[in-house]
Amino acid sequence: MVMAVILLLALALVLGCYCALHRHKLADIYLRPLLKNTLLEDFYHAELIQPEAPKRRRRGIWDIPGPKRIPFLGTKWIFLLFFRRYKMTKLHEVYADLNRQYGDIVLEVMPSNVPIVHLYNREDLEKVLKYPSKYPFRPPTEIIVMYRQSRPDRYASVGIVNEQGPMWQRLRSSLTSSITSPRVLQNFLPALNAVCDDFIELLRARRDPDTLVVPNFEELANLMGLEAVCTLMLGRRMGFLAVDTKQPQKISQLAAAVKQLFISQRDSYYGLGLWKYFPTKTYRDFARAEDLIYE
Repeated sequence: MVMAVILLLALALVLGCYCALHRHKLADIYLRPLLKNTLLEDFYHAELIQPEAPKRRRRGIWDIPGPKRIPFLGTKWIFLLFFRRYKMTKLHEVYADLNRQYGDIVLEVMPSNVPIVHLYNREDLEKVLKYPSKYPFRPPTEIIVMYRQSRPDRYASVGIVNEQGPMWQRLRSSLTSSITSPRVLQNFLPALNAVCDDFIELLRARRDPDTLVVPNFEELANLMGLEAVCTLMLGRRMGFLAVDTKQPQKISQLAAAVKQLFISQRDSYYGLGLWKYFPTKTYRDFARAEDLIYE
């Protein structure tokens, strides 16, 4: 019995030495055919596959930095009275501060969840303006759209500034050639020069002789813009820049209505948007100003 065990151990030792010396030959004869019959072509010569590095997710519009979004408020909460850090009369400071906080591309979100991207870098602005797009989307002034759609007896559309898609393309195609024509612009230059000359005379008449400061300069600048627009669109001077004569009542009312129009648009844009659901003071003031201008 002992001799049998010794004999088996000796045979195992000899077999182990043989396998160690001829392992490659044995693998080619016995293992390789088995491995080649698997689903993959050849596991025998397969190399270890390194795991791929995780692909970077393509970032979208909602990844753009900006103030925190709140449901039903978007980012407009920064203008609310109990959060307000900025003055509504100095909105330029708001966007300068957003640029400092979040960089050259900032996301603003409307309460309706419409994203608005603000660009501060001139190269980015150039890319957007040069990008070919037949129907570019520009967020409309919602209070104008709502009011004009409620008055189809007066307005055939909501205007080229607020229209979108094919209607915008038709309006733009019909107006661009006449508005941007060098010949047309050249014809308007004498009239615009006269408006600018009157504006300069008005500033000289209103400035303080001691400090040379012009009080209420913003109001006078608004009148100059209104006079220039009426000169171009109506082909006549309205008299907003008169120095010595008192403005007629209708002219004063028109100037006040235009100012109220911009104030109401500002309040509708930066407010909670309650005017969409019932006629708030903002909407009533806007409608009254629109009616006065139309009439």
